[in-house]
Amino acid sequence: MDRKPQNRYINALTDFGFKKIFGDKEIMIAFLTDLLLPKTPIEDVIFLDKELGGVSEYDRGVVYDLLCKTIDGNEFIVEMQNRSQIHFSDRIIFYLSRSFSDQEEKGNSDWDFQLKPVYGIFFLNFHLRGFKPLTLRTVQLKVDETGELFTDKLKVFTLELPDYRKMREEDCKSKIDYWLYNITNLETMTTNVPFQSEQPIFSKVGNIAELVHMTAEERQKYNVSIDSYRTNLSVMKNERMEGRAEALRTAALNLKHNGVPVDVIAKSLGLAEEEIEQL
Repeated sequence: MDRKPQNRYINALTDFGFKKIFGDKEIMIAFLTDLLLPKTPIEDVIFLDKELGGVSEYDRGVVYDLLCKTIDGNEFIVEMQNRSQIHFSDRIIFYLSRSFSDQEEKGNSDWDFQLKPVYGIFFLNFHLRGFKPLTLRTVQLKVDETGELFTDKLKVFTLELPDYRKMREEDCKSKIDYWLYNITNLETMTTNVPFQSEQPIFSKVGNIAELVHMTAEERQKYNVSIDSYRTNLSVMKNERMEGRAEALRTAALNLKHNGVPVDVIAKSLGLAEEEIEQL
């Protein structure tokens, strides 16, 4: 009996896999450079404590996947999200607001509120609810009447991954496409990570992500992380199925109230006549 081939690389969408790859300084600098296209090179990043406590003992703290800053003080919140949330856009604002408030120079009466930029970068294994699906969404504060940028200190990127599962390598046209394609599909790759000629850092991504290079302790942590990832996928699948089922029942009930025969409703919506009768 043929055995299923062993995976070569870790799943980069898991908590462990994402942090292992983007927790590497060289990889993080390369990614930020391709995303931000800065006027001057990003020379270094410093990884910070990922947990910010509340302002008081009664306030809720926040824990990020990765938190880093450049030597000139620009701060980056980098997260991987696998489950959609109703108020996710609000959560983004909350996260960035906490990072801004943490810049307060407590006890310094001369502090004039000058802030360092905070960037929120969110990899999403789903399309953001309530918005047109995009692979890359850039959000800033602007003046409604003129379109002028109100501040360059706050910037949000949502990187939506679902479409990259259906893409081929040749469909990728930009550097961000290369990153998102590789991150989305890394676990299923059996050859070298693609696009190394366009961006040599992907050679290091492959080396870091190869399962054979993991220690026993890392493998144990990864197994826990992949189990959690698969559980989240299962929950999301059930939620989608339940949502579709509820939508069908609502549609059937509306049709029934409008006098449409039960057998017609059943054939149109794929429901059992008995189920419709009980609505």
